[in-house]
Amino acid sequence: MSLLQRSILIGIVLQICLFSQAIAFTVGTQQHAVLSLRRERSSTTELAFFRRLFRRNKKQATPSEPAPAPARAKRIPVEPADLCVIGGGVSGLMAAAEAAKKSPKAKIILLEAEETLGGRVQSDKTPDGFTLDRGFAVFIEDYPVAKTVLDYKQLKLKPFLPGALVKITETSSLARVADPLRQPEELLTALFAPVGTFVDKMRLLLVIQHALSTPVENFFTENETDTETELKERWGLSDTFIDRFFRPFLEGIYLAPLNEQSSRMFNFIFKMFSAGAATLPAGGMGAIAEQLASKAKEAGVDLRTGSPVTNVRKEEDGYVITTELGKAAIRAKNVVVATDGAAAQKLLSQINGLEELAAKPEQPQRQVMCMYYAFDAPAPVEEPILILNGVIGKRGTPECPVNNACFPSVVNEGYAPEGKALCSVTILKDMMDAYEGKEGDLDKAVREQLGTWFPECKDNILSKWELKGTYKIKNAQPAQLGGPFPASINGGRSPTTYRGVLPQGLLVCGDHMATATLNGALESGIRAGEAAAKLL
Repeated sequence: MSLLQRSILIGIVLQICLFSQAIAFTVGTQQHAVLSLRRERSSTTELAFFRRLFRRNKKQATPSEPAPAPARAKRIPVEPADLCVIGGGVSGLMAAAEAAKKSPKAKIILLEAEETLGGRVQSDKTPDGFTLDRGFAVFIEDYPVAKTVLDYKQLKLKPFLPGALVKITETSSLARVADPLRQPEELLTALFAPVGTFVDKMRLLLVIQHALSTPVENFFTENETDTETELKERWGLSDTFIDRFFRPFLEGIYLAPLNEQSSRMFNFIFKMFSAGAATLPAGGMGAIAEQLASKAKEAGVDLRTGSPVTNVRKEEDGYVITTELGKAAIRAKNVVVATDGAAAQKLLSQINGLEELAAKPEQPQRQVMCMYYAFDAPAPVEEPILILNGVIGKRGTPECPVNNACFPSVVNEGYAPEGKALCSVTILKDMMDAYEGKEGDLDKAVREQLGTWFPECKDNILSKWELKGTYKIKNAQPAQLGGPFPASINGGRSPTTYRGVLPQGLLVCGDHMATATLNGALESGIRAGEAAAKLL
């Protein structure tokens, strides 16, 4: 091969090689570009995805402000005490005052759920000067315990006349039942009153003589029956006399039918009425609780109202009493539960070892309603005397709902401003139920009934008497006959027991622990205060 031919062959080979490299470079460049593009697209998509995820999580999980630290549970301050009395009614005030008197160095705290002291023995003052007792009640000055602990002179007591005025029929005038032993001038009136027969009047004298000559403690050792049986079978009184006088009189006191009242309690209360007077304090019945509160405060008791107790817990060194959530707790070495029976049972059942009380039946509670009317005229009855509904067959019906009435401002002028008068009307449970939710109808029925009692004032009663207040008391008294825990125990039950023995340092008092009377509440309070003082 010539030199020229070799040169031409070498040139051709070089061109072929250069062309192949160019093609490879082009293909490689295109593949790289495509791969780079794919990678770029993939990276862009992933970046967008993670950005969206981040933003979503930021909205859901990351607060706009730093999350606050978890709040710590608020610690309730615990205050030490030697004795805590739960309940600021008559019995609780008496227990606290007695314990403080006997142990003056002890720290004693009394807790009352309501804003005022006194429990069921309270009176309200209206802006225009009337005094309204929270439920009609009288103070019997011959109560044995009351005579030893209360200052009668300070209370400025004014008495009712013995006996009563009784409405016999819807059209008759009021008949007088008098006590000839204390009102000899009313002997003829008593004998000829159309309330019962002459034989009834003679037998009533025997009842009075028995009441006056028998010591109180002896009544409570007699065989117990109901009061209706006592009056009929023991004393031989007629149905008419019982229905016209004793039924409205005693049911107005004990707020229960005669066949649900204890014969022992009848003899006790009849002795109190026969030996002493029923009275009203100048400042209302609430003045009694005010006097007891003053005694307790002077003795050094720390009285706290607006402090409802929610829990009592037993610990090794005493009891922790918790008041309404967020307020305070008291660690007391000893506790007196001085509430009504139902509340006492509920509190006690929270204590370790007493849980079984929660399942036990409660003692029934008696109910009553009281309505007050004010007017600018003399009272229709200007004597300080009780007025009873003795209309047989009509008493306790929707047409005649009033059981008894009186004019407190006539008994004690402190109940009304000068020149004005106040009427108190008592409605018992059956008529409370009948008129539930129909208070306007009840007001109308009461006015119509009083208009038949005092016909000369009927127009004023219907149109001018002002309804000043209505009180419904659901737990006015504990039942005194029957039930698991009757309130008919003279001297009171031991405060260290409540349907069984209580743990050391735990005491109970109240009228449900003694008799269903103010005297019973005072009596039980004193026993609990004395027992507490021995533990301090």
